[in-house]
Amino acid sequence: MKKQWIALVVMIFITICAWSPAIWAGQSAIEKLIEIFEQRGALTPSEAAAIKASLVSEQEELRQIKKQLEQKQKELDEREIKLKAGERTPTPAQQISGGEGAGLSAVSERKETPVPKEEAKKETQEKESIRLEPVYRDGFCLESGDGNLFSMCLGGALQSDYRYYDYQDADPDKNRFDIRRARLLLSGKMLRNFGYKFQYEFQGAGSRRLLDAYVDTELMPFVSLKAGQFKEPFGLEHMTDDEEIPFAERSMGFYLTPQRDVGASAHGSVWNGRIHYGFGLFNGDGQDDATGGDVDSPEFAGRLVLEPFKGLGLTLLEGLQLGGSLSYASIDRNNVQIGVKTAGLTTFFDVASMAKFNIIRQADSRRRYGVELGWTYGPLMLMGEYFSLNYYDVATSSSSFDIKIEDYYVSLLWMITGEKPRFKDGVFQRIEPGKKVFFNGWGGLGLALRYDVFEADESVYDTLIRTGDSVRKAEAYSIALNWFLNEYARLILDFTRTEFDLPLLILRDPLTGTSIYSDKEDVITARFQIGF
Repeated sequence: MKKQWIALVVMIFITICAWSPAIWAGQSAIEKLIEIFEQRGALTPSEAAAIKASLVSEQEELRQIKKQLEQKQKELDEREIKLKAGERTPTPAQQISGGEGAGLSAVSERKETPVPKEEAKKETQEKESIRLEPVYRDGFCLESGDGNLFSMCLGGALQSDYRYYDYQDADPDKNRFDIRRARLLLSGKMLRNFGYKFQYEFQGAGSRRLLDAYVDTELMPFVSLKAGQFKEPFGLEHMTDDEEIPFAERSMGFYLTPQRDVGASAHGSVWNGRIHYGFGLFNGDGQDDATGGDVDSPEFAGRLVLEPFKGLGLTLLEGLQLGGSLSYASIDRNNVQIGVKTAGLTTFFDVASMAKFNIIRQADSRRRYGVELGWTYGPLMLMGEYFSLNYYDVATSSSSFDIKIEDYYVSLLWMITGEKPRFKDGVFQRIEPGKKVFFNGWGGLGLALRYDVFEADESVYDTLIRTGDSVRKAEAYSIALNWFLNEYARLILDFTRTEFDLPLLILRDPLTGTSIYSDKEDVITARFQIGF
């Protein structure tokens, strides 16, 4: 009985020692104690062995528990460090203030309540880099999420031509292949409300290469601001992209428009998209590297387009739009530059700061006016415009006069395969064929017709141009067959006849002095183009 009590006391003592971290740390002392009890007869060898085995098992469990507790403590320490770092991150105002403000912010920082974990996590995510994903949306793009925070798209256009000329009995040997346009485009959005565009032209030997370079900011749903180099708001055909025109070349009136310039403009749409507007101030000298005048007064240009029947359920008039444009600038003699070309790119009206026999010494102002009409109905599209370009108080050493030049055209497009042309924001849009080539279809076919008249005052023969080198009047008739392979690729076969009021100098051989004159030009243009 005595031995049993001794064994019980020993077991209680050993258990207390095993669960006590301080005693458990000295493992060899406990084992010696068990050996002493075994030698004194208080424990049998089997009991001592069982106690030792139990002790080893309990010690292993304690090691695992301690390891888990240490891991949990490490994770808690790391979270606490992250939360403290998020709380102490200075705001933009604190970063800018510095000096005394920085000291005050440091004091107030200690009094701030802890930032909730959800807010700290959100703030950390916002500081991370923006993830961009590649997509194809009318060009190769890199976008963040929905594409509004940041996007960058790569586009371009290529137009490869062959032109064949006929000048009655004359043969100036002008037939040739040509790269009409070769452009690279970079555009996208930044921080949701900012858009940008850069467009570069590789074709030609001239120095003017940068076409577009601007930033467009949406202030409100109905007003945006644009700054940089871009097209002045003027005219329907002028505002339509080169790749969307259903003819090989634009009308002769295009050369009377302001085209691209450096400046700033406001634009937008109101009245549920029935009214589109754009107006701005520009240098008035053309593209950034163009030769400018000495007058620092800016040029004003504006355009207003009305779609009066949009959304009213009148099918026949739903696609009707009417518009007007104007521009005004104070100029000097360097701004009196006019060069008008045919569909064969033959210059027939050329004025470059010189009159018939005297160099232009001064000019007062330049005004442009434009009236436009656009209409779509089913597979039909009708476009018509009138342009007027006026120079006032043009002075040479011997006289002073005004210059008035006009052009008007009307064109019709019929999509034979049934596609529906359309306008958007006052501009003609790209046509997408219903059945694409290489996708179980033959593409879309469109037939386009145009009548175009250019005319200057009769007095220009006396004051401004030399007979034969330029003519004051030209009439052009165009017919073009368009084969839309898909929304990006198209083949055009265009025939245009241009008739002049007097024979025009087509070619002069500098060696023999032989000159070729003709009162009309026939040109056939075959084009393959791709644009995205």
